[in-house]
Amino acid sequence: MLRRDGPLASLLVTAGLLAGATLLGAAWRAAGLQEATVVVTYVLAVIGVALATPGGPWCLAASALSVLAFNFFFAAPTLSLAALDPAMPGTFAVMFVVALVAGHLAARLRLQARAAEAARERTQALLDLSQRLQDCTAGADVIAALAAAATGTLGRSLAWYPTAGDGRGLGEPTFFSADGSSVVEEGTVALRALANGAPAGSGTPAFGSASGLYQPVGPATCPHGVAGVVPAAGLSAEERDLWGSVCGLVALALDRVDALEQREEEAVRARDQRTRADLLRSISHDLRTPLTSIAGTADVLLEAGPSLDDAARGRLLAGIRDDARWLRDTVENLLTVTRLEEGGVRPLADVELVDDLVEEALRHAAADPAHPVRFEPPEGPLLVRADPSLVVQALVNLVNNAVAHTPAGCAVTVFAARSGASVELCVADDGPGIPDSEKDLIFEAFHSGSGTLPDGTRSAGLGLSVCRAVARAHGGGICVRDRRPHGSVFVLSLPAEEVPDV
Repeated sequence: MLRRDGPLASLLVTAGLLAGATLLGAAWRAAGLQEATVVVTYVLAVIGVALATPGGPWCLAASALSVLAFNFFFAAPTLSLAALDPAMPGTFAVMFVVALVAGHLAARLRLQARAAEAARERTQALLDLSQRLQDCTAGADVIAALAAAATGTLGRSLAWYPTAGDGRGLGEPTFFSADGSSVVEEGTVALRALANGAPAGSGTPAFGSASGLYQPVGPATCPHGVAGVVPAAGLSAEERDLWGSVCGLVALALDRVDALEQREEEAVRARDQRTRADLLRSISHDLRTPLTSIAGTADVLLEAGPSLDDAARGRLLAGIRDDARWLRDTVENLLTVTRLEEGGVRPLADVELVDDLVEEALRHAAADPAHPVRFEPPEGPLLVRADPSLVVQALVNLVNNAVAHTPAGCAVTVFAARSGASVELCVADDGPGIPDSEKDLIFEAFHSGSGTLPDGTRSAGLGLSVCRAVARAHGGGICVRDRRPHGSVFVLSLPAEEVPDV
């Protein structure tokens, strides 16, 4: 296959254009036009050679050949290189100079046009890269865009060496091949580029014999890594400058990603601080009330105990017991949700029968004659892989939550059903329901809606957050749905276990 700017292609183009000019000149002569028209035709042919070939020697050769062709075919005597007119050699000289100058100017314009087109392509490549980098939200996305620039724009493979430790060393490299072949690993050259804060490798004073060209990415005080194009042989000066500009854009993108990550970390820290503040406020407010009640009741028993009848003394002791149980349940829920979310407790999962878990939970749930609780067993046995103690605690919290947040007379129903690879444990009530705006918030710690229960007491807002933590620890989930015609259904999803064939 002929190269466009190869010697053979240039020779064929030159010969073809001069032959065409000769044929046109013969047509002009037959039409009775002057010799100047033929001369202009040959000058145009030389310009065509300058535009279609690398120029230089080909323009010179085309100019000389055009003079010889004009002398041989059109100057008297024709078909001879002799010239009868004494002024003809001067005409030949002028024709040669005009053709040579015109060809030279055309060649310069051609080179300038190619340079302008190359500059436009480089600018467009940088604009495309900048637009792609704006959509990157992670460091890996930025490096992928850098690899696309190396393989797509330059046609070279990328070797990316991230900084490690204090920024003076390099971590494990990542290679992006342009043609699927393996990429040369030149960590020593990349480390020199990092140490010098300047390009190293092919075409540079440092490791000039290396295969790739390695460019530090980021500020010298805190670089992000070193990017190398492999192989770098054959890169023009403009392409090397383009690679430096690409690395500059990537450095800005990585700085932006780091700033976003730092901002997110600061937001997480601020959220954690707000959570701690909410915890302190909730604990101080919600625990103070039962503690004050216990202390006050104890004072009454100590001071007026002998004068109280058995019924009054029993009511006071029952109040102390109820407040103590509320405190115990609150502390247990707080410890459970904290340990599960921080990974301090791992579920001891085993195969459990759903009926056993629900029945155990109902034995521990708060008994309230005003809120009848019943269990609808599934038609067939359902097995789950779960930690029984955690699941029972979650079910107890769901049942107690339904009893506590519904008016007297509302019934609570517990049932279970298989749903794909999960088993759904459902606790339904026929209370007033939960607004859509609250459905995502009620599972947050210390969120309890208005904070006041129908009986006038307060809730610490930990029960549902414990249920969510238990579900997540088992790889399941929890949600709340509306019940028709009114009420709510809390659905705890746990991994199902297949019932063995007997």
